Amino acid sequence: MALSIRFAALPPQASGTVLAVFPPATASDEIFANLIRAGGRPLRETWLSFVWVVSSDKPGFVGRLRAEGAIGAYGELPITPQLAGCFAFADAKIVELFQVRP
Repeated sequence: MALSIRFAALPPQASGTVLAVFPPATASDEIFANLIRAGGRPLRETWLSFVWVVSSDKPGFVGRLRAEGAIGAYGELPITPQLAGCFAFADAKIVELFQVRP
């Protein structure tokens, strides 16, 4: 499952409406600023404060999101918003587990 989550992430050149996942400890106002800097239009925050639905038609949007701190971005998922949030939470935890710490 962990590998499936990581491989489901969109490539850096992707654009459109995406589910952007940030590290869980990131404040909502910081995420909002990061989304704007990446050229996105924030649509809504999910029930997990570090996961947002955001949109941009400019190519390379996902790459810009990552440059602004997103740990993953996903296209429209064929599941309910609650499951999408769980999916995003699992992705955040996977990244956290595999981070190299001093």
